[in-house]
Amino acid sequence: MFKRTFAFLAVAFALFGTQCWAQACGVEEANCHTFSPNNTTFTYNFVDGSKLTVQFVTVLTTFDLRVAVSHPTNPLPLDPNEFPQGTVCVQYPLNATNVCSQYDFTGNAGGPHGVPVRNIDYKGLITLTLIYNSDPTKVHTPAFGHAPGDITTFTEDILIAYFQPPTEDGGMIGSTPGLSSAIALDEPLTETDSFCGFVPPPLSSYTVGQIIEFSFQLFSDRSCSGTPIRDKTATLSLAMATSCFGSYISSPPLVDKEEGNKFHWDNKDGLNEFDLSTVGLPAPGTYVITLFSRKFSPQSVCFNLNPAP
Repeated sequence: MFKRTFAFLAVAFALFGTQCWAQACGVEEANCHTFSPNNTTFTYNFVDGSKLTVQFVTVLTTFDLRVAVSHPTNPLPLDPNEFPQGTVCVQYPLNATNVCSQYDFTGNAGGPHGVPVRNIDYKGLITLTLIYNSDPTKVHTPAFGHAPGDITTFTEDILIAYFQPPTEDGGMIGSTPGLSSAIALDEPLTETDSFCGFVPPPLSSYTVGQIIEFSFQLFSDRSCSGTPIRDKTATLSLAMATSCFGSYISSPPLVDKEEGNKFHWDNKDGLNEFDLSTVGLPAPGTYVITLFSRKFSPQSVCFNLNPAP
C-alpha cells in the first residue's frame, strides 16, 4: 500500500512539474503568444526598446510561446569555433546603462523548455527579426548568436541579414530550424582593408522596375589607391524605413533573393557590385541599404523609391 501511494505521488509530482513550465498564456500576460495554423507571426516588445518578430512558414498545431529577456555580461558562453575571440554582445542603452539582452524561449509544446518541435508543431525554418536601439558605430561585424536545443552555449550564427539606418536603430534577421536562446553579437574585424567609393550617393531617387546597381571598392591601404580588392564576404541588406533619417523601421528588413545578397566582382573596373531589382517593392517608400563584411565596419545609404509612371 505504501509503495502504491509513493508511486502515485511520484507520478503526480512529475505531472505537476511538467504543468509548471507548460502553462498556457495568461489573459494579460506580456510577451506570450498563441500560435496556430492561422496565426504564424507575432512581434514581442520589450522594456529595453527592442522588438523580436517570430515568423513560422507553416504551423501544424496550436501552442504558446513565451520570450523572456535576460541581461548577461561579457564574456558570453560562445563557441570559439563559431565566434572569433573578442566577440561581445551588442549593448542597448537602458536606464542610462548599456546592457546586453538575451532572448530566451519557453512554451507549452513538447520540445526543451516547452518550445515547439519541428515537423510536429511546425514545418520549415523560423525567421527571427530583431530590432533594437544601439550605437551603430560600435558594431564591427554583426552576428546573430543562437544556442540550439537545451544547451546554454551559443554555437550558431543564424544571421542572414543586417540593417543599420543612419540613426541609432538597427536590426538583424536570423533563420533557424528550432528555438532556444538568441542574442545580437558584435565580432571583431578579421581584416583592416579600406572601404572606398560607394555608389549610389545618399538620397538618390528611383522608380519601381529599375535595377539599382550598388558598388564599392576595397583597398589594402587607407589612401584608397593601388589595386582594388575583391570582397567575397560582403553582403547587402535592404530595409524599409519611415524616412531617410528616421529612427524607426516600419517593416521587417527585406531579403533580396535574386543574388542571395552577395556581391559579384567586376575585374575590369575593380568593383564589388550588386544589382538590386526594385520589382515588387512598395512605393512610394524610403529604403536603407546596409553593407556588412568581415573586412570593414557596416556601411549604410538611403534611397527613395517612387511608383512607376
